Amino acid sequence: MTQKKTTQELITERPSAEELRAMPRTPLIVIADNIRSLDNVGLMFRLCELARVELFVLAGYTGYPRTEKDTRPEGIIARHDNRIQKTAVYALPHQPWQYQEDPRDFITQKKQGGYKVVALEQTTNSIPYFAATYTLPTILIVGHERLGVRQELLELADTLIEIPILGIGNSHNVAMATGIITSHILEKTGQYTKNTGKS
Repeated sequence: MTQKKTTQELITERPSAEELRAMPRTPLIVIADNIRSLDNVGLMFRLCELARVELFVLAGYTGYPRTEKDTRPEGIIARHDNRIQKTAVYALPHQPWQYQEDPRDFITQKKQGGYKVVALEQTTNSIPYFAATYTLPTILIVGHERLGVRQELLELADTLIEIPILGIGNSHNVAMATGIITSHILEKTGQYTKNTGKS
């Protein structure tokens, strides 16, 4: 009979903090641009950590956790930090991240260093995410919950992908969509097999 693993059993399977620091990271950068919901930001921190994402970039007016030399008003810092921590759960100390108000120069520099840029957006040129070819290193750009990825960032993308919609809604939640695409990239680039030994 199949039995669910207990929470304690799952905990014992996880690496220690020292082992985690020594583990390789997936050469994937996720850029979250102009995300309104702090809950979505926290969820994206969590999924990035679970995928061992190289870097999570918070851009535009996306809220971000407290930083060492934070110049924002304390009320905003506390609200952003608390709300993000709530949905990120354990992830913040283990996920490299940074804030970039305007990520265009950052993206351009990474492209010059060999990164491919994939933007998740519904456009006249988008292809279904499962029809795209993925290589690493890659940058994945996701955007505003209603307005999507800004045009100036779309123009930096090598590939535009979308998740086909079968129901009445226009799109998936941005954190959910990021999880779908991140998992697909890891699968198609062999990262799951490489890092777990399981095919």
